[in-house]
Amino acid sequence: MNRRSLLVVMGLMFTMPGATAKAEGQAEAKYDQIFSSIDNLSVDFTQSTFKKLRGKTMVRQGDALFSKPGMFRWNFTSDKGGLEEYYFNGERLTHFREKENLVNHYNTNAGLARELKEVVTLVLDPKALFSRYKVKESKSANQKITVTLEPKSKEGTDIDSINVQVEDSQKYVEDVQIFYNDGNNTRFSFKNPKKTKIDSGVFVFSRKGNFTVRHHG
Repeated sequence: MNRRSLLVVMGLMFTMPGATAKAEGQAEAKYDQIFSSIDNLSVDFTQSTFKKLRGKTMVRQGDALFSKPGMFRWNFTSDKGGLEEYYFNGERLTHFREKENLVNHYNTNAGLARELKEVVTLVLDPKALFSRYKVKESKSANQKITVTLEPKSKEGTDIDSINVQVEDSQKYVEDVQIFYNDGNNTRFSFKNPKKTKIDSGVFVFSRKGNFTVRHHG
């Protein structure tokens, strides 16, 4: 899986500064209302990655589990490359590739761990992202709210903008599309949400076998 594909996940420009500030406040309040009660979430997902240079889109599928304050597990189960899993228990990120029989461990301060944690922040507590992103557009229709965010600072990021679609009736993010400065984009579509409590043990790699294990700082 592309490292950028699990980066942060959260048009028409408002012409008046006051309107922009008002839109940001409304979006923050709306997201706070939607996500304040979500502590655990399990979903099925489809990931579509468009590469501008090749002019092609790669599609992968699987299931994911998220739990506050930032734990996650991604299981890519439908891909010609074989089973691929990402685990994060708040202390260590683990990446497992079945085809290569390879396990990579990263500490919590590694850049990859920080990037992958952002998607969980979006799904469980997106209001935390407003310190780094501003609302470019926000609209509601057909029991859905769609928000376009862009970085407050272009320094240190290759993200141009992020579109987020929230399903109001079940209160969860159902679609996220990240647009990069180089013309590439990645889209995550989520379905079948379940909000039942998740045992923290599932966020720790526990497979048995004779793996090649690598540790990264």
